[in-house]
Amino acid sequence: MTHSRRLTLQLTPLLDLLLIVMFAQYMEIRIIATQDSERAATEKQTTQAENDSLRDQVEQWEAAQREADQKRGREVEQVGQLVRELFRVPETVINKLIQPRSQTEAGGFSPADIADLKARFQQLATAQGAQIVDHLLEFNELRKQFDIWEVYLNENGEMFIKTSADGQLVKTKVIESPEAFVDSIMQARRRFPPTKNTVLMLCRYGDCRLQHRLAMTRGLPAVGDRIRKDGQGSTRFEYAVFGYRPQPDLDQ
Repeated sequence: MTHSRRLTLQLTPLLDLLLIVMFAQYMEIRIIATQDSERAATEKQTTQAENDSLRDQVEQWEAAQREADQKRGREVEQVGQLVRELFRVPETVINKLIQPRSQTEAGGFSPADIADLKARFQQLATAQGAQIVDHLLEFNELRKQFDIWEVYLNENGEMFIKTSADGQLVKTKVIESPEAFVDSIMQARRRFPPTKNTVLMLCRYGDCRLQHRLAMTRGLPAVGDRIRKDGQGSTRFEYAVFGYRPQPDLDQ
């Protein structure tokens, strides 16, 4: 006789075990979520504290910068006020400097130039200190763009050239012709090569003869042509004739 066994599966214990596992996983997830939330809150507080510290540092720096800027502004105004006094030049002195001594004087300024200069002197004499300083700073920035050569003919017709490259003073022979003037400028150029692409020659003369003055004023336009003919056209030479000036202290 054959006997068969029936396999009976008890589901209730398995269900209980499954619920226990699920609850354990749920609790683990809750614990991890709580830890993440606490860590995020801590990091947020730390970040907020760092941001507050940085903000405080920036505000302190800005306050110190504003104070420094205000102090510098007061200093600029004081310097400008002092410099402004230099522009309080009597009109008689201005006229003596910028107006030609005679109708036949070579160089000098045109009536329009004289009017503009007088207006500019008046404007600077009444400007705010900061405006004066800005004017000087603008001029200084312009000087950085070109070399300045100061050219002066003394009463004997000898020419003095002072370059801005090193401030050295060059004395030439008596200038009796435009060709002699150009040759002297070219020699100075070879001796003191310009550092900028443009050279501005500011020309003045003393109580020299008309022949010497004409040699300079007529030779100035030829300087550029001479440079181009020599194949050295990379540097431009511009000029301005300021006319008569008493013998200056050329060493200063």
